[in-house]
Amino acid sequence: MKINKTKLNLIIDIVMFINMMVVVGIGFFIKYVLVSGAERNLKYGRDVELYFWGFDRHQWGYIHLIAGFLLLFLLLLHIVFHWKMIVAFIRNYILNRFLRFVLIIVFVIVSVLFGVMPLMLKPEVREDVTHHYYHRDYKVLGGLNSNNNKVMQKTNVYDSITLIVNDINVNNEDRLHKNEHNNIEINGSMTLNDVAKKYNISLIDLASNIHVPLTRCNENLGRLRKEYSFNMNDLRDFVKKK
Repeated sequence: MKINKTKLNLIIDIVMFINMMVVVGIGFFIKYVLVSGAERNLKYGRDVELYFWGFDRHQWGYIHLIAGFLLLFLLLLHIVFHWKMIVAFIRNYILNRFLRFVLIIVFVIVSVLFGVMPLMLKPEVREDVTHHYYHRDYKVLGGLNSNNNKVMQKTNVYDSITLIVNDINVNNEDRLHKNEHNNIEINGSMTLNDVAKKYNISLIDLASNIHVPLTRCNENLGRLRKEYSFNMNDLRDFVKKK
């Protein structure tokens, strides 16, 4: 059965639109459902990892990247099938050949820059996260004020200040503990083999420490953690000691 060009273009456009919705949907899903660490602590009141279909937010980010590449491929395919129409449009509306050439070169350069430039950028490394903790403290107190007005009305100024000071002290202790792990980069998308190779640690010792069989050392830590109930920070502590 032979598909004519019009039907093929329509199929490509439909698939491209659905793919675009997948990219947008996963982006919203990662941003607002599988929230980052600080937001998770606020929302659930403790340090937890969020999964959907066995994948954490980093793995869903990888799926989002694949969907983005697929969308780019479909877009290029769309351009190829509409190439004659695009060329005719440019020739009709930009009569000056030199100007046409310059605009095309600029378009290609800008497109490539936007696609490749993120790989060349370097992030800012900041160790002072005090601002985030103060923001969290005031946000928590604001929630108390809105949800427990009667209780807060009976609390005097001294008790409010004590609450803030105590909470900040707890946060400082947590921050010091977390800072110890900043140099140990272990996440749920890694495997025990990855960790052992990255930090030059015996795979047998690593697996034994969290009671995971060696036969499962190529599976993601996020999935293993759900089954064997080990803590990622305990794993980081073990790596740090080694």
